[in-house]
Amino acid sequence: MQGIDYDLVPCHISEIKSGDTVLVDGKLKTISQSNIKIKDGMMTLCGDSYHLGNKPVPRVRIKRAVSQSVSPKGFVYC
Repeated sequence: MQGIDYDLVPCHISEIKSGDTVLVDGKLKTISQSNIKIKDGMMTLCGDSYHLGNKPVPRVRIKRAVSQSVSPKGFVYC
């Protein structure tokens, strides 16, 4: 079982850099350099221009990641 405790911080598309995690289509996505495109002064992130920078990008600020696994004897490890 796995859970992530996080906040969403709205920011401008130009503030996103490689390695940031954002919310894209309801899923958490870590941005790589190939997800960021700049052409003719316009930036897109995963193919979305976020209304040419007028729509904030939901950047994820992870507070704590929790991962639990169960041993064969039923003990829970965190």
